[in-house]
Amino acid sequence: MSSTTEPARGIHYAAAAAAAPTAGGVEAPAQHYGHGHPKRRDGVHRIRQQEQRRSSGLVWALVILCTVLAIGVIVTGATVFAVYLLYKPKTPYLLVSDARLETLVYDQSGTIRDLQLALTVLAENSNSKTDATFSRVNLAVGFRGAEVALLRAGTFAVPRRSFLPLRYQVVSAGRQLSPEGMEAMAGALREAVVPLDLFGKARTTWKVGIFASLQFWTRISCRFLFNYPGNGTAMPIDCRSKSP
Repeated sequence: MSSTTEPARGIHYAAAAAAAPTAGGVEAPAQHYGHGHPKRRDGVHRIRQQEQRRSSGLVWALVILCTVLAIGVIVTGATVFAVYLLYKPKTPYLLVSDARLETLVYDQSGTIRDLQLALTVLAENSNSKTDATFSRVNLAVGFRGAEVALLRAGTFAVPRRSFLPLRYQVVSAGRQLSPEGMEAMAGALREAVVPLDLFGKARTTWKVGIFASLQFWTRISCRFLFNYPGNGTAMPIDCRSKSP
């Protein structure tokens, strides 16, 4: 008897768990556990979509900006390279073409009584498409660290593929030498080879293209060896200025 009633009770409970009618024969509403309200889920989903759209838009904006910058850099570099190939700019410079020690009177007290030096400096512009300007030309003639004479020149222009000679007739008198300078001068006169230094700088300006204007200091530093006493000529030397 008990073996037949137990299965029936189990089936009854299973059916009641699957569908339990309420009073009046109306089915009870379904219950939801572990999930939010449907409208709330839809709102969260829309917010996430908007955030994704904003993030995607920002990424594309950055991509476009980087692309524009890259194109700008490439175009600028190509333009500069094309201008360089077209103009092939060269820095103007100073070149000593002639130097002659005409007179040197020196006494045993260490004083240069009279020094006369003929010096020709060429301001050269080897550019083929643009003129050059030289300014603030400041040169000096020295002996063993002592300045014997100062050479100046105003602002001047040099046409393309041309040069302008600066002829200096240097006259110096009454320059007192140091003990080291006195010893060096005495030895130079005995050997009939007098060293004189030329040093200084000048400002150069020239254009490359329509807008670009270049400016550089060009510096010169040379030592001339003069045959004196003798004809006063200088031994051959390539004395020209250099720019950094």
